[in-house]
Amino acid sequence: MEKKYIDYANAIVRDFLDLRTGDALSINTDECDLEFARLIAQTALPVTDVTVKVLVIEDGKPSQVLEFDPTPPAHLPKAAVMLRLSHERTVTQDGHMLDIVVEQNDMGALQKLGHLADPLVLDRRIAVPWCVASVFDEGDEAWNPLMSTLDVGVSSLSLASRYRRARLEAMNLADMTMCGPNTELSLAVAPSSRFVDGNQVLNSGREFISGIDFDRLSFNVDRSSATGHAHGTVTVLGKSQDVDLVFEDGRLVDWTHTPQMDRILDFDENLKRIGYVSFRDNEVILNLGGALVEALSVLPPTEEMLPDFFNTSLYRISCTLEKGLDVLCRDSNGIPHEVMKNGLFVE
Repeated sequence: MEKKYIDYANAIVRDFLDLRTGDALSINTDECDLEFARLIAQTALPVTDVTVKVLVIEDGKPSQVLEFDPTPPAHLPKAAVMLRLSHERTVTQDGHMLDIVVEQNDMGALQKLGHLADPLVLDRRIAVPWCVASVFDEGDEAWNPLMSTLDVGVSSLSLASRYRRARLEAMNLADMTMCGPNTELSLAVAPSSRFVDGNQVLNSGREFISGIDFDRLSFNVDRSSATGHAHGTVTVLGKSQDVDLVFEDGRLVDWTHTPQMDRILDFDENLKRIGYVSFRDNEVILNLGGALVEALSVLPPTEEMLPDFFNTSLYRISCTLEKGLDVLCRDSNGIPHEVMKNGLFVE
């Protein structure tokens, strides 16, 4: 198997899930990624010394379970660990996908296209390390940034992300303005919003990384606050396109009209409001639609008690803004802070 798969399997085992002796690893995978799942299982066995199970999923249903056993005598399982291989496919049949999603209301297709928001199930957390590892088609350019991440080092990027997260939360930011050649957008940071990334800590103290975008920081936006205009790129129903977006009082009031963009915006009025913003060096993303439960500093007991600023939607549209933005903020005392300059974090 190619070196990139070997490097990726090692990163999943040793960096993302940080497997240790006694961990019982379960891998969910589509049939197309079964060989990669086998490689991960073989990589994990010398570390965990416990049977690894691979659950193969076909058309959304389990089709077979494979077990990979260590050399006896093996250790008894001490903890459960889960991995989901998510195959990200490049969609080329735009019109066909539009028909599937709109006319057949195919939620599975929406999920594959990245348009389903995180589910609003407040008690959905599970007390085991759970990582979603994206896998791409051969030749897909999405492999390039992943390999760059592995070259730089997951641990180094993880430490930088934690530092930035702590620094931003200590600022107690109240509002943010993004400025660029074609962007001038202001919005309010949701009250007491946490800045979240892929670094996870369970109640037991066990740490792990939940996915390959672990160094991307995200925070909730006050749904009624966005004002101004932004230029960026979206991939809607399989078709990538440049867009200009105009917001007033938190609501998207004008945009670059295409059949894909217009149809998906018809799904839910709350898709016309920003739920959360994600950013890292050289990347700022506006996420229209559902906000992040994880970014709430206080988790309400029921969904009916979510705060007014929290944007709820079943759907999401992610817009990657133009490169090289300056990001300026003010804290709750009105003191200004420069967070990004020319697209890079100001440390």
